[in-house]
Amino acid sequence: MEIEVFFEPKTHFNERLIDFTDIISFSEVIRNLTNDSTSEGIIDILKDKELCTIVTEDCSGVNAHVLENFEYLIKIFESAGTEKIWINNPPKFFFDKIILFSEDIPVYNYKYPKISEEMLKKVDSQFDNNIIGQQRAKEIICRKLVAQMIRPSDKPLVLMFFGKPGIGKTETAKYLSKILYGNDDILREQMSMVGGEMSVNYFKSTSHAENSFSKKLLNRKSNVIPLDEFALAPNFFHTSFFQMFDEGIYMDQNFTVDVGNSIIICTSNFLSLKEMKENIDEALLNRFDGFIPFTDFTMKEKETIIIQLFDKLVDVKVMNPKYLTLISKEEVLSQVRMQLPNLHSMRSIRKYMEDCISNLLLDVILKS
Repeated sequence: MEIEVFFEPKTHFNERLIDFTDIISFSEVIRNLTNDSTSEGIIDILKDKELCTIVTEDCSGVNAHVLENFEYLIKIFESAGTEKIWINNPPKFFFDKIILFSEDIPVYNYKYPKISEEMLKKVDSQFDNNIIGQQRAKEIICRKLVAQMIRPSDKPLVLMFFGKPGIGKTETAKYLSKILYGNDDILREQMSMVGGEMSVNYFKSTSHAENSFSKKLLNRKSNVIPLDEFALAPNFFHTSFFQMFDEGIYMDQNFTVDVGNSIIICTSNFLSLKEMKENIDEALLNRFDGFIPFTDFTMKEKETIIIQLFDKLVDVKVMNPKYLTLISKEEVLSQVRMQLPNLHSMRSIRKYMEDCISNLLLDVILKS
């Protein structure tokens, strides 16, 4: 019988299963084990199965002692004639049992590739079409990507995006993910909300059955990892990330996750490097590869924003057709332009434009 272990995102693991037709999950096996006092019932459902998969969710749904009795489980699989057992992202204690059973079991570790010249050129050439303004940020980001590309190690690129809220920090992180890894479905953590027992359990992963940051890292779809308002998290949480920043390894009690070659983007609403130095511990500051300022929008950039924003808000494919005839683009843009000097972020511009559009519709709806 073939046993293999895959430390990789579940999406990649699932792609391996496409060519199989006779698959059974470990959860289904366990359900039958619970309901049948003998092994015969389990053997019947396993009989002639080509592949049994054991994924992280399967492990979370059972008590540790079931997984620790790995040798007994293997005997049942062998008796049933199961051809393969593929295991995806097992917790440490289970992985230890697997290796103890046989050191010859193949273990595959997925690793995201380094930045390439082609990737760098795409980031540069498409930046202006996706991010409004922030030319200084673009220049520094591209320079740091070159540094990441030529590094002899897999150390992550750790950046601090700083500046006022709503001027493009998160959007830039999503843009980098989309260009570099084909999607903007990023694992994003709001670190300003960290604190208390629930956060400790989440980031330290005290139980294999609980949701945890390490599980999310294992299954991330992109190697761009934003940590919003990282500096506002308590200092004892910062130390949990030092090995991740320095070596590309995130460890807790249940998982060791390889985040090599990643781009870790911490964001902050601090307005200057001086302000950050006054409020962030030096041990943390020294671990950043670059500090990238995001500046206020110019009036010209705000003009670009309101034109693009109107087209998104008044979408002919989504909005009720009867409303479209009631909304004057010229009138809405004129009202917004009058307030632009007082609107400093994408969020504030959006909210004000939504109010202008809503007022137009409200007057007509109430009078009809």
